[in-house]
Amino acid sequence: MATPLTCNELRWLTEEMEPQAIEMMIDPRERPIGDATVRRVLPFRKRRMIGPFIYADIMGPEHLDPGIGADIAAHPHIGLSTLTYLTAGSLVHRDSTGAVQQVNPGEVNWMTAGSGVCHTERSPEPDRSGASDLAGLQTWVALPEDAESSAAFFEHTGGSDIPSESQRGATVRVLAGTGWGMGSPIKGSSQLLEADLTLADGLLQIPAEHRERGIISLAGDLAVAGRALAEGQLAVLTPGEEVELTGTGQAMMLAGDPVGERFIWWNFVASDRDVIEIAKQRWDEQTFPKVPHDHDRWMPRPSN
Repeated sequence: MATPLTCNELRWLTEEMEPQAIEMMIDPRERPIGDATVRRVLPFRKRRMIGPFIYADIMGPEHLDPGIGADIAAHPHIGLSTLTYLTAGSLVHRDSTGAVQQVNPGEVNWMTAGSGVCHTERSPEPDRSGASDLAGLQTWVALPEDAESSAAFFEHTGGSDIPSESQRGATVRVLAGTGWGMGSPIKGSSQLLEADLTLADGLLQIPAEHRERGIISLAGDLAVAGRALAEGQLAVLTPGEEVELTGTGQAMMLAGDPVGERFIWWNFVASDRDVIEIAKQRWDEQTFPKVPHDHDRWMPRPSN
């Protein structure tokens, strides 16, 4: 006859059988971008994407001395949309569609590359006259296959136009896509959500409607599913599991449905490796569309 299990053994077995709310934790890695350094959480060797989100860089917080500003020279993209969201400072975006748009804290710049776009990002001239700070998050969203060869376009959403809701010490702002019953003016090309989550000794229920979800801590003392989330960490949530975000601080949620396997090389994202090889040649030959009035300096592509 088998020996009966003890209470502790039964508890351990039950916990092992229960689904875990957090699939994995990803620590940020420092990466140089122009003259600045960012903390990158996507892509990661064990987790390349969350839904359509293939790239996430935490910018700053960085203190810039007088006369110093961010200067990201002309560079190309294919097969993706970029979302730039700042929590401090400002950037001026220029791209080859002719768009010129300053993005300030709480606003959203959304650029869709399609078959090819080129852009620059620079600190506004007034910010350079004195000391300034810069902080935020930039994400890349892989386009579905039927949109990879579409024409490039640009969208901007002002802070007052971003839907928000506050309760139980937490405020949600839906920057792109849909969540918490709200929809952003920026729809995206596939099912997705990017949201700014701000808590003041609060509690926020994270919806399970999206197939893949992640929470990135930007600042403060936060916990997801009862587990501490260090600044800069990304918690990948288990599909279908409802979890709570608690504490005081600011986080970003990335979520959505997968769009399929994607290849990423430098600034290029594609479902077909050959498309990336063609993009390399186009950039070498400078046949990408150019940024009006800001293409004198452009980034050479990596050699490998």
